[in-house]
Amino acid sequence: MAGGRLVRGHDGLRPDGTPDAGLLFTAWQPDPRTGFIPVQHRLSRGDALSRYLVHETSALFAVPGGSRAGGYPAQALLEG
Repeated sequence: MAGGRLVRGHDGLRPDGTPDAGLLFTAWQPDPRTGFIPVQHRLSRGDALSRYLVHETSALFAVPGGSRAGGYPAQALLEG
């Protein structure tokens, strides 16, 4: 199954009046070993835009699938 992504921009001003702008990138990936991790390795090497960017954070979260009627979230994962 293919993954999906969502990229949202934001801009505004900080309380001191300085600009605050950036991008929030969110992606669903079925296997982080083939998506998230290789991308993080490429980002760590930098590119021509790196001098203009400030990387704030990266994170990886596991989200269990939905549940069947009468079941509970992650039941298949926990009970096999």
